Amino acid sequence: MRKINTAIVGCGVISDVYLSSLQEKISVIQVTACSDLDEERMKKTAEKYGLEARTYPDILKDEKIELIINLTSPAAHYPLTKQALEHGKHVYSEKTMAAKYEEGKELCLLADQNHVRLGAAPDTFLGGGIQTAKYMVEKGAIGKVLSGVLSLSRDYGVFGENLPHLFRKGGSVLYDMGCYYLTAVCSILGPVKKVAAFGKKSEDIHRVKRVTSPLFGQDLSVEDYNVVTAILEFEDQALVTLHLNAASSYNETFHLELYGETGILYLGDPNIFGGEVFLQKPGNDALKVPFTHGFLKESRGIGAAEMAWAILHNRPHRAKKEMALHVLEIIHGIEKSQETGSPYKMESSFEIPQGLPEGFIGEGFWQPEEESALV
Repeated sequence: MRKINTAIVGCGVISDVYLSSLQEKISVIQVTACSDLDEERMKKTAEKYGLEARTYPDILKDEKIELIINLTSPAAHYPLTKQALEHGKHVYSEKTMAAKYEEGKELCLLADQNHVRLGAAPDTFLGGGIQTAKYMVEKGAIGKVLSGVLSLSRDYGVFGENLPHLFRKGGSVLYDMGCYYLTAVCSILGPVKKVAAFGKKSEDIHRVKRVTSPLFGQDLSVEDYNVVTAILEFEDQALVTLHLNAASSYNETFHLELYGETGILYLGDPNIFGGEVFLQKPGNDALKVPFTHGFLKESRGIGAAEMAWAILHNRPHRAKKEMALHVLEIIHGIEKSQETGSPYKMESSFEIPQGLPEGFIGEGFWQPEEESALV
């Protein structure tokens, strides 16, 4: 079986999650190299996972490397992905594909011009939780979806002291976590037509209180709204409320609910792969829905793996650039609506990705292999 030779760019915390998942669960991707501006971190990652530590220019020149998985910080996604696309490499990017909508459009155009694939996280929508919910909606379990609620509460005042990019443009809760909720609902309901939004900052300056942080005592600028509300009007007429609060309790709370003509579907956390799904029909209590799909445990990287299989079989991939760009435009539209006080009309669109085949649940010798669902 031919494998897609791949390089990981960016050896931060998330690279461990990707590399563990790819090496343990995926056969179609062969990660051979890694790169990072921090040479010590790069060498540790290379040693831990049996990879070559290489500079990014060196990786770009290597014709044997077909796919770049870009796991750098959000601000670096656009320039590094652009270079890879211009060198004829397929790219799978961590979320979001760029920090600006115009940059995302340019990357999509470059991918088309260079006849290469571009995919982007989050790929949690390919996990058993969201795929089970998608299956239920498509089978008509709640009838036509009329409305929905997407809600998250976190404390980036705590998280940002470990990850300062969460205070910056392109790294705020709207980008960092909003994309999980938006990708999940878009993968089920399709494109958004119009956005209306409000936002606020709970503070303009955040003083680092974590005594073990090298930034202890420093003042960090909060560059983006950390409390966001929005109404999304989908092309199929569903109205969905988005609520993100990054200035509340660090005990994370979430809601992802779809209200249909004949029932309600309660989805699990879209930041994980195996969020449980509950179905409520009129006159009944909500009941847990059996999982119809696999990838129930941590599986970051399956979006890249499914894209690799799509490359080999010359078919469209599911974590596709068009949907990722649309989600980025929703974020852009929310920001524009916050600035202008007027609704924002979307210009991009995409085709809803086909659901994965059901039934590939399990990891043992006698069970259906989860990766078979990606083929």
